[in-house]
Amino acid sequence: MTLVGYTPRYERGMRWVVRGLVMLLMLGGLSACATTTSLPPPERLEHFNAPPEQVMQATMATLAERGFVIVYGDRALGELRASYAARPEWRVEAHVTQDSRGSELNLRGWQGRAALGVGDFDRLVTAIAERLGEGPLSGPAVLTP
Repeated sequence: MTLVGYTPRYERGMRWVVRGLVMLLMLGGLSACATTTSLPPPERLEHFNAPPEQVMQATMATLAERGFVIVYGDRALGELRASYAARPEWRVEAHVTQDSRGSELNLRGWQGRAALGVGDFDRLVTAIAERLGEGPLSGPAVLTP
């Protein structure tokens, strides 16, 4: 004798197991989306003919001119940290070292928690180079007819 709408117990148990597994997979997928690993920001590396002291001074002056507050600066170590009060906050770190051709400037930064790309430093690097007299507009004037 079979009853209409009757499901054996093992089939009902399997439905609960399948539902539980589906829910577990969905929750696992949501938690994977919510957590991200923080990668270090990309670094912008620039070479200058000027000595490290001049590059450090030009970097500090250029950042201050653009509204950044110098939070930390150590000329002996060639390290500089600056922040810009915006929403979200901009943070820039600079490291200046002696190079065989002059000096090397290493820049990296964040906007909030997001790392700034290498291209985000183009204007800053150009302004630093101009201040040092090594920028594209610093050369002798060329007049064209």
